[in-house]
Amino acid sequence: MFARGLAAALLALLISGDVARLGWGVLSLWYLTFPYVWLFVLLEAVRARRRVGDGEVFLAGTAMAMLYGGIYAKDLQYGPHPFGVDWLGVLGAAFDGGMTTVLALHVAARLVPRPTERGRDTPLPYGWVAPFATLGFLIFVLGAASAVYAVKTALDFYRADRMLGPTWLVADLLFAGAAWFLARRAWRRAEEDSEGERERGIWALAAFAVWLPGSRIIARACLAVELPMALAYFFVGAWTVAAAGLFWRLWRERAYADGTATESAAVAGSRPALAAALWRAAGALLLVAWLGEDLNDVSAAGIFSAAIDWPSRALFAWAFLTSRLEV
Repeated sequence: MFARGLAAALLALLISGDVARLGWGVLSLWYLTFPYVWLFVLLEAVRARRRVGDGEVFLAGTAMAMLYGGIYAKDLQYGPHPFGVDWLGVLGAAFDGGMTTVLALHVAARLVPRPTERGRDTPLPYGWVAPFATLGFLIFVLGAASAVYAVKTALDFYRADRMLGPTWLVADLLFAGAAWFLARRAWRRAEEDSEGERERGIWALAAFAVWLPGSRIIARACLAVELPMALAYFFVGAWTVAAAGLFWRLWRERAYADGTATESAAVAGSRPALAAALWRAAGALLLVAWLGEDLNDVSAAGIFSAAIDWPSRALFAWAFLTSRLEV
């Protein structure tokens, strides 16, 4: 359980693109432990007693993104935004959290195939030691993260670093509620005997996550060549209509619109999913190796968004929405 959780955590750290965003500093023991190892050990523990498919894994990843990015690290809170919350960033982080979690487990299942699945009521190996050790690890790491959060909050580190206003506590409560809702939804789906169809909210989230980087790239390109604003709005609008049409057609062809979709077998080694994982990991490492200490430069964010983030999101969305991925 811990070995697979650690392997998936290492893969998630690479696939997430955090190296390109934050530099080599993310390759630390604590950052690897929380959120990554903690999340994947939790998923493995749940898997021992419940049915866990890619849909449940995606929801768990989005919940962790709200818990970590919204509350603990406060990457999604910053003073200049309305009420101190990066609202567009919240949706992107939710999708990226689910995508990273699914891709990490999908690649791990490909590299290290799972042994014969145990039933829900089959005892875990090593008797009572394994579940108690897992529970102790989960409680200890969560307690340590809570202590760090409490100290930073008490000493106003968060407010100083993120320029947070008086609404920071409300934002924390909203993120906590979102994380609880998503985790609870994943748990309820795991209690079902079979995985149902993709939820409409996931379809909308995937469409937005693919549409937003494309719109930004088009807008920046128009500004770079000094096109009139009317043409910039036209091209962004055309991309919006095209993206909406593509997702609507995909939804109709998959028979999700009329509720007649049938459950399909999980795909092992989905080429689009594996390509998305490889593209994100290799692209992030190459970008940080190339730019070195200049990762905070505006051009670095543009390169990551256009060359790495957008294509990999599109590949994953296609793989995730058209098939069940083995996790």
